[in-house]
Amino acid sequence: MKRRSFLKTAALGSSTVALPASFSLPFLANKAYAYSPTYANANISAPAVMPQVINIFLYGGASELAGNLTNMAQNGMGDTGTNNSINTNSKNSYSDGNAFGGNILLKRTDNPNGEITANGCWYSAGGAFMENMLSSADMNLYRTIYKQKSPTQSHRESIFMSHKGALDIENAPGVGTRLALMINSNFSSYKSTTFADGDPMPSDANGFVLPFVSFEGNSTSYALDPENTMPLNLRGITMDNQFNNPYTRGDLTSSETAINAMAQNVIASQQSQYNGVWSALNKRAELADRMTSLSALLSDDNLPVVPGGVNTSNDISLHSDFGHNLLSTDSRLQYPNTGFAQRLKAAVTLMLHNPQTLYATVGTDGLGGWDDHNNGIDRDGYRRRMLRVMQAIDVAMKHIKWAGRNGITTLGGKTRTNTSNIIINVMGDFGRRVNLNDSGGWDHGNNQNLYTFGGAGISSRRALGNVIGETIRAGQTGTNNQYTVPDNGSKTWEPMSVAASTYRYFGATNPHIMTADPTYNPQGDKTLEDES
Repeated sequence: MKRRSFLKTAALGSSTVALPASFSLPFLANKAYAYSPTYANANISAPAVMPQVINIFLYGGASELAGNLTNMAQNGMGDTGTNNSINTNSKNSYSDGNAFGGNILLKRTDNPNGEITANGCWYSAGGAFMENMLSSADMNLYRTIYKQKSPTQSHRESIFMSHKGALDIENAPGVGTRLALMINSNFSSYKSTTFADGDPMPSDANGFVLPFVSFEGNSTSYALDPENTMPLNLRGITMDNQFNNPYTRGDLTSSETAINAMAQNVIASQQSQYNGVWSALNKRAELADRMTSLSALLSDDNLPVVPGGVNTSNDISLHSDFGHNLLSTDSRLQYPNTGFAQRLKAAVTLMLHNPQTLYATVGTDGLGGWDDHNNGIDRDGYRRRMLRVMQAIDVAMKHIKWAGRNGITTLGGKTRTNTSNIIINVMGDFGRRVNLNDSGGWDHGNNQNLYTFGGAGISSRRALGNVIGETIRAGQTGTNNQYTVPDNGSKTWEPMSVAASTYRYFGATNPHIMTADPTYNPQGDKTLEDES
């Protein structure tokens, strides 16, 4: 990426924030007032090791069905007959040969061709890999992310609600910005915290290296706070999956290079007068070196080999069933050859080798959008996209775990073995209705899944390997107004709970204040770990 192009899009160079290109909307309204939390009021019980969070967003709003077929057939999974099931009540049959076929009604434990897995996931829509990660305690699946405070099914409002962790979405700061300001406002509380390679926290925010990153272009997660000054070094920056270096000046002419060198000499001779400029030049040089090092680390030769004592036979067979060779000939991990998988590989590589990267956003460009009003039944439609997402995440979790087992050298030259602080979250705008419409798709709904992975070493995180939340089908039979709702007694969470949990992982014992605002959401939101 050319430096001038980078400065046009990076949040470092602008206070405006846009959606990824596929969802750029011309009618982004502004209002004069936006509530910001008082960040210093966050009560911090600092974690021993700084967490690292990758947030993957499914723009368009993905159907919940890949992770929830529990209501597809009679009385739940894998029975048949007249009942309250999705298939029986859908206007168009799921089990018809022109749709998904009869196997979508069958439990895999009863029939080897069945699509309903032991935990009620959709086997060929990524459910095979979900089961793999649930069984290895690498994943939790929340089935009741259900809006009640503002049950909007608008793309814009829903996307902003999740990316900003707030109901007051107009001009409100993004989750990444709020997290950065919370850390900065309570910096002294983190003095005993280390990064995952054992390095101590810097003396101030200017000492961070690449703490907030977007792999999806200019992300709303880094929308600036109009009421609070953000240290320049904590603002989100964009990078691509090749780590093309935005900090070099490779497009300068030879004369510009000479002028730049002359300026550095002048500043060096009068350093006390130009301390800020001098620090900025040094920081840019440091970042340029780190980005160059990261680019070299993307080689497949730097992916981990199978650690001793790890049996991979089942994993190899599973990936092979879905057209991917998990290991190279020298037993080295391999990512699938998709644009999304390569972007995820870059995000994981950054997290592993730079423990100071605290929060990164990733889209699913290259797979197609998730607004499946039409043709969800197509071969390359919803099922294939969910499969590719979950297969890539399964590889990413092995990358994270195996790198820790083998030991990994960070950009700071330390050996890192602790990778249990890395979390991957996956969700979208909203869920979708469960009636299969006349176009072979699903229209906008409410209830959706949250797929969350890793982070077992974070003490405030729920134990992994669990499916949380139960649903029932509701709505009028044979119409397009059918959907799932949380079952009686099932716990539910707002989309903003994902943001609240993120603040909790970073030490806030009262994270609800970070999602609250006096007009729309005075109580804020509970965390995913809150059982109340």
